[in-house]
Amino acid sequence: MFTKPLDLKVLRQQLEAHLNRSHGHSKLELLAHGEANVIFRLNQTDLVRVAVNTPNQRFAGDVWRVTQFERAILDYLRQTDIGHQLRTAKLEPTEDFPYTFLITNYLEGSSLDYSRAHLQKCAETLARLHCLPTIAGYEVDRLLPTVPVVEQPLTLFYHEAKSYAQPYLDSPNAEPEIVEMLHAVLDRARSHLSAEQLLEAYPHRCLVHSDHTYENWVISDRQAYLIDWEWAEIGSPAGDLGHFLSPVTIRRRQNYRLPPEDRAFFLQRYYSALGNPLASRIERHFAAFGVYPAVRSLCWTAGYWITANRWYADAEDSPSAAERMARWRRSRQQFPELWQEIMSWLEEEI
Repeated sequence: MFTKPLDLKVLRQQLEAHLNRSHGHSKLELLAHGEANVIFRLNQTDLVRVAVNTPNQRFAGDVWRVTQFERAILDYLRQTDIGHQLRTAKLEPTEDFPYTFLITNYLEGSSLDYSRAHLQKCAETLARLHCLPTIAGYEVDRLLPTVPVVEQPLTLFYHEAKSYAQPYLDSPNAEPEIVEMLHAVLDRARSHLSAEQLLEAYPHRCLVHSDHTYENWVISDRQAYLIDWEWAEIGSPAGDLGHFLSPVTIRRRQNYRLPPEDRAFFLQRYYSALGNPLASRIERHFAAFGVYPAVRSLCWTAGYWITANRWYADAEDSPSAAERMARWRRSRQQFPELWQEIMSWLEEEI
């Protein structure tokens, strides 16, 4: 993982020089600086995703593996129109440009706003993604061993939630109110682990995106696209549904709260797009597992207050970095309400 601040101006200059030599005239515009990638618009029609960081432990600190991982995902999705179309990939650092990158098409559209029109398009895209293994040529084995497989998601997410919460629980600055909330949500989640047998009784594994913040959706007049796949895995589709509907995820967009009737609308459109018998199978997955991504995200939020480095604060040239820092500051004020919503979800009948 890079520990020194990234000079985005120098990065842009190096990338432009490299692309001018390899692709001809290249005009770059900085669009975003995320956890793993710096994203530039290229000549209006394309995007360049430069891998600069490895926030995900699966990459073991090897930044170039972020590019290889996302390349494998886009190759798998090449004919589906679910996300970006891959143009080319630079998979090895070189002397003139010491980073790896992907070049994809640029998708016209807006980010997710949780209107019913957007919810319907997202539901239909997720249904298409989760149906892929039922289509010849889209067996998930194509993604192995690059994409990790989650065998027991309830157990895994519960233990990851505990791990994420621990830095806060161990901190001398921990607030007793938050400590009590964390213990309560973890105890409730642990009491539901036996529901994992429902996923084993009704098996269905597929490619799961796993990171449904509103910024990772591009909504056009025609459909919804999923972008930024560095957290993808092979597992239960309920992982996507749970992360999409998690109040921690939804609040990231201007402190929005999804009305219960819109939550029901999204699920109804999703199951309708799936069709039976797959819809009935995944309903059981969601009943058992859907809340666990929200539990994990809540615990991650508390832990991050303690463990976060100054990655975004040092990226002063990136508008997205400043917004993310403000988001994390807001999360402390939101925490009690988020906790209550997730505790209520844990009380739903399985």
